[in-house]
Amino acid sequence: MSKVIYPVVALLALIALAYKIPPLVRDPRSPTRRALVALLACLMWAPLVNTPFVYLRFDAVTGVPNLARLIAHYGIIGFAVSVQILLLHWTVERPAPHRTWIRLLAVTTAAAAMAVFFVLAPLDVSLTSEFTARYGDAPYMAAYMLVYLGYFVIALVDILRLSWRFTGLTRAPFLRVGLRLVSYGAVFGIAYCLEKGFYVAARNAGYEPIPAQVQEQMSPLLTGPGCVLMLIGFTIPSWGPRVAACWAWVERLRTYRRLYPLWRLLYEATPEIALDPEQGHRGSVRDVEYRLVRRVVEIRDGWLALRPYFDARVARAAGSREDAVHAAVLMAAARAKARDEKPVELYTADPQGGTDITEETAQLLRIARHIRTPDVAPRPAQAQLGVAR
Repeated sequence: MSKVIYPVVALLALIALAYKIPPLVRDPRSPTRRALVALLACLMWAPLVNTPFVYLRFDAVTGVPNLARLIAHYGIIGFAVSVQILLLHWTVERPAPHRTWIRLLAVTTAAAAMAVFFVLAPLDVSLTSEFTARYGDAPYMAAYMLVYLGYFVIALVDILRLSWRFTGLTRAPFLRVGLRLVSYGAVFGIAYCLEKGFYVAARNAGYEPIPAQVQEQMSPLLTGPGCVLMLIGFTIPSWGPRVAACWAWVERLRTYRRLYPLWRLLYEATPEIALDPEQGHRGSVRDVEYRLVRRVVEIRDGWLALRPYFDARVARAAGSREDAVHAAVLMAAARAKARDEKPVELYTADPQGGTDITEETAQLLRIARHIRTPDVAPRPAQAQLGVAR
């Protein structure tokens, strides 16, 4: 499991880090940008070192068994303190310096204690899997894990508190979503600490509560999703609006093209409505927002031009669905205009329209679903060219 999850998390963090370094270079004094780059660097560093391929080669190069484990844990607590500092600057305008220094002092103390216990512990064989199962009850390892997990869970609770606090203060939608994802990631991290702490405590009490192979899979299963959630949470304020804008553009293009059957029906009946007939046929992807508004306006102009040909008998025969009724009346009116035949009984009901262009477009889309363009009687080629107004 760690062979897949850890490299994926490290790669995602590396991509985000490459994206965030240029803003830091432009503004190196920004505490939030420094903290964000630091947490992304740690989020890349910890899972990368924990990847079995890197882990074993790191130990082989340094000649110290399981040193990669200590280095990876340093990356995890470095990530935690970076998140704390980032959220602190997000939630408090110009926080007092001592609030940052307290957190830095805590992580430095934890790192020093971990180093001492690591040196004292008899970790003679490098293990990428079943490390906790083998060394969970080794001398000084319980103390090492107590410091590591204790600091990490306290930091995660602080992260959870700060993220939920700022979620209620910000009005930026993507920042709010990001902070909620960060808080969910913190919950995964707390679950990892509790599971690992329970296992180590049970081993030191002489119990094996979880099979070793199962226990070793718990770490990537809990830390992997937690890291990904936090990674997305801290970066979505940057790329989220761009993705949303791209999606909105795609939706406008789809709407523009889905309105084409209705526009074509009305254009063939009244070519003068088209500002640019050739563009209407091609359905260009350029200036989609303007073209969509223009298409709605041209449809409404064509609708007005057909009103003298609306037949009440067609409306009654079309059923009770308003959208289907309007579509049937429009198609019949287009054929009647081509033959210059006025109805015996005029149909006067029109859709009320919307209060804005969005509602108007949604209403026309519902009508366009019922349009069958082959029903439209063809007009002479000269008439179809129309006169651009």
